[in-house]
Amino acid sequence: METRDTVSREDPGPLPSQGSGAPARASIDRFEMKPHWAVRTEEEQVEAAAELYERAIQQWIQPPPPEIPDPARFEELEAMSQELKLQQKCQDIAALIMADEQGLMDGADEEG
Repeated sequence: METRDTVSREDPGPLPSQGSGAPARASIDRFEMKPHWAVRTEEEQVEAAAELYERAIQQWIQPPPPEIPDPARFEELEAMSQELKLQQKCQDIAALIMADEQGLMDGADEEG
C-alpha cells in the first residue's frame, strides 16, 4: 500500500501569515492500494483445493494406526509400578509406627 501526496512539495505557495487574499490549500493524501501477492490461476486453486479435500478425507476415513507397545518399555513400567507400591507400603508402616510412638508418648505423659 502506498500514499501519495497530491500537492507538490516544491512550491508550497504563499504562507497565510504573508497576507495574501487567497486561503492556503491543505495537503491531501490519496490512498492507492496495490496488491503485493501473486494471483493464482484458477487451475492452481482447484488443484490445491482437491489436495486439501483428499487429505481431509484420508484423515477422516482412516484412524491412525494403534501404537504397538514395546515389551521392554512395558516391563520397565511394570517394575517402576512395583517399586512405587513398595514405597507406599513402607510409608504406611512408618506412619503406623509413628502413630504408635506418639500414643505411647502421650500415655507416658499422662501417667507421669
